[in-house]
Amino acid sequence: MALLISFTAFSPAGPGRFPDRSPLGHTGGFGEPTCARCHAGSAINSASGALTLQGLPAAYEPAQRYRLVVNLDHRGVRRAGFQLAIRFNKGEAAGQAAGGVRALDDRVQLADSLGVRYAFHTSAGSAITAPNQAVWFLEWTAPTDGGRVVAHFVASATNDDASELGDLVYADSAVSDPAR
Repeated sequence: MALLISFTAFSPAGPGRFPDRSPLGHTGGFGEPTCARCHAGSAINSASGALTLQGLPAAYEPAQRYRLVVNLDHRGVRRAGFQLAIRFNKGEAAGQAAGGVRALDDRVQLADSLGVRYAFHTSAGSAITAPNQAVWFLEWTAPTDGGRVVAHFVASATNDDASELGDLVYADSAVSDPAR
């Protein structure tokens, strides 16, 4: 039994296995898990912090570009990560990427999986940007046609101890409808 525990702690599947990014498909939307699948510390959306998405309009103009800011505030955070996907909410395209997403600096990277574009932190992007805060900047180009879109976003506030314990996870969503 001790051999198994020791092996797990130092294997690639052990703690700290995703230093540059989280596995794709962990936004909490459309049946996806969140970062809480690996990070453990308390219930999602602890009262000791907040996760917000700024810049997503209530009503979007087709093909218009919007600057988005993912902001994590958590007292004592030492490192942080995030993941975001913007998808059509209903209809034939439900769950598929809605519009385009672009990183605005080296703290954010992008990858596609199963018709969804994910934005997430880089290794540099896991550093906090101010005491108790981490911020990530993106640009979203609204779809040229379609209906309501939903942004699912999640962030982990970690204690930077190279384990999955003692970390807190925040998740939320926001919707935007086509302008009339």
